Amino acid sequence: MRRLPWLAILAVLIAACAGGSGSAPSQSASGPIKIGLLTSLTGNYAPLGKGDQQGAEFIVDRVNAQGGIKGRKLELDIADDASDPNQSLIQLSRVESDGVVALLGPPQSTAELAIQPIVNQKKLPTVALGAADRQTVPVTPYMWQTANLASQVTTSILRYLQQQGKTRLAVMYDSANLYAVAGHDMTKSEVDKYGMTLVDDEVFQTTATNFSPEIAKIAAARPDFTLVWATGAPPVIITKQWAAANTGIPLMMTGAEATPLWLQPTGAASEGVYLQVVMADIGPSLPASNKFKKIIDDIAGPFQQKYGQYPAQFSWDAMTATQFLVDAIRRMGASREAIRQGLNSISLDTANGHYTFTPTRHNGMPQSAATIAIVKNGQFVAAPGVTQQQLAKAGT
Repeated sequence: MRRLPWLAILAVLIAACAGGSGSAPSQSASGPIKIGLLTSLTGNYAPLGKGDQQGAEFIVDRVNAQGGIKGRKLELDIADDASDPNQSLIQLSRVESDGVVALLGPPQSTAELAIQPIVNQKKLPTVALGAADRQTVPVTPYMWQTANLASQVTTSILRYLQQQGKTRLAVMYDSANLYAVAGHDMTKSEVDKYGMTLVDDEVFQTTATNFSPEIAKIAAARPDFTLVWATGAPPVIITKQWAAANTGIPLMMTGAEATPLWLQPTGAASEGVYLQVVMADIGPSLPASNKFKKIIDDIAGPFQQKYGQYPAQFSWDAMTATQFLVDAIRRMGASREAIRQGLNSISLDTANGHYTFTPTRHNGMPQSAATIAIVKNGQFVAAPGVTQQQLAKAGT
């Protein structure tokens, strides 16, 4: 939060150095269609960025194997921001100067809000991969969003806990992550509407490695559930230390942990942990009557063959975002302006449900696509209390 003024200054300087005119580079009507992927392949958010890279590459490779778009192949220009919003701005300048017609990413909301004024100034269509509401609420002309919003995550979790008869909630959150802050603030403001009381509220920094004091305070408060708003390394450490503390209090993570890069390092400690996920994360749990199950299965099988694991939530988000760009280019053309018009008229079935974008709505994951999972035998499965009827209607 305290870094944002410096990020704003840096954004202005980068815009000035890049010319600041808002004019797009000239685009060729032939040859490859270049799409930028600004992501985090190193640093705290590498688990997100790796999933983004695999998801985008999977769709690009699939489209190119089918002949591209009207005979033109897609080319992915990948930039690593090292999980640093300052580097996000610098790497944005690099890929923008490479002549990309659209951008995917970054995977975390602090970086996306840092680049938002630049992509709007440069008229660079950007499908953001983070989840903070502020990325697309209010709408700005050149940024759209794939993931379920932090507000949707909050709604999904609180509804589930209410349905399970829970009344006492504790929260832990990372104060340096805008997604986590947004989720925490929404949880705090909404919890009483669901008949619950926030009995403990613990804050920490991204660099924290010892959560024993926070865990002890929460254990003393005796909540029915503990909800963690965080991304990257802290949730892995929290999961292990929570299991070691043996509090008997159920732990709830958000979709930021719906990845093998959380599941694998936590090992047995993650068994029985709850997570808010999107329906594609638990594709094998969906009934055949779900209209999006075939889309999920048609992607998940080849993805597993290619990468050796079921897609992480970040891979699903990036695949959906890339499909948005493919759909926009096919319908409207490969210039930045054509892609903008195409994104503003998206009506598409995806593994994350049906999306509809308009000039006044730049996010669109259905609330029904957000659900709750639990880790069982090292896999994400539908949590107890999530009904087959709910799963059948997910995504609509």
